[in-house]
Parts: sequence; structure tokens; C-alpha cells
Amino acid sequence: MKRDVVVLLTRGPYGRVHVPEGLRAARGVAAGFDRHDVSVVFTQDGIYAARAAVDRDALNMTGHLVDLAEEDGDLFVDGASMAARDVTPDEIAADVGVRSGEEIATMIERADHTLDF
Repeated sequence: MKRDVVVLLTRGPYGRVHVPEGLRAARGVAAGFDRHDVSVVFTQDGIYAARAAVDRDALNMTGHLVDLAEEDGDLFVDGASMAARDVTPDEIAADVGVRSGEEIATMIERADHTLDF
């Protein structure tokens, strides 16, 4: 049975494996037997991984993002977390949609499952 799954990336991208591991989990959930609908949300300090200036290759993100895109996964960044950290929408990568904190909260509330990294 197909489910809506939200993967939350909450930790900063450097010095930790949470971002690439979260993306790997999202890719696996999207490509699994039931092909669940997956949305990845960059929130809290995870928003820094959504910036265009981030070296995705160095963070082992590129392959996971390519695979996730092939499975129609979506990428979003939490506008409330951005505002709290003085990150502007023009700093965010082109393949990541900016959503308000309220929209992110609704997305999480309506999800069948959430995974936190």
C-alpha cells in the first residue's frame, strides 16, 4: 500500500552523516516495493544542506538526489527555519522548494510516516 513519507533532515551538513543517510533512506523508501510518495524536508540546521553553495559531491548527496528525482521524490526547505537563521530564498538550490513553516507542519501532520535525521 502506497504511503506518504516525510524525511526530515534536521542537522547541519558538515561533520555528520545525517544528511546523506537521510537522503539514502528517502531514496530507498521511494524506490521500494510500494513506491511510496516521499518528501524530503530540510529544517532546523538541515537547511544549510539545501543551500546552492553546498558542495553536494563532498557531502555524498548527488547520487542520492539523482535517484530520488528519478523516483519523483520532492525536496523542500522550511521557510521558518531559514528566517531564524537569516538564510534567504535566493541562497537555496534550484531543485529545492521553499515552504512556510505552516506548510511544513501540515505536510508532517498529514504524512503516514516521518523519518528524522
